[in-house]
Amino acid sequence: MIHRSDSIYDDSPAERYQFPAQYRARVEACVDDWLVYYEPSKVRDTRGYFAVAKVEAVIRDPSSAEMFIALIEPGTYLDFVNPVPFNRDGRLIERGLLNAGQDIRSRAVCRPALV
Repeated sequence: MIHRSDSIYDDSPAERYQFPAQYRARVEACVDDWLVYYEPSKVRDTRGYFAVAKVEAVIRDPSSAEMFIALIEPGTYLDFVNPVPFNRDGRLIERGLLNAGQDIRSRAVCRPALV
């Protein structure tokens, strides 16, 4: 999940992640699964990938009809001791995040839960 300290959303990485309705299906696919937090590369001095957490549930945001909240399972948020940069020597570190066009944009963040 993308997180930045100056976000316009009501996020608290260890507790909740607020997002627009258009991403609901994508985030619901993450329920009961782990996700990786990262700061966008356009953030100056980005930390890259900096934490993990497990999504407990997705609920409608009671303060906004157009928004949803991913609730983070208590006790699962873990900051990395050493954040992982996106690139090293001009090459992406995590090649598994690339989409079919070899780009990191518009990729799925979680796989559907197995039942």
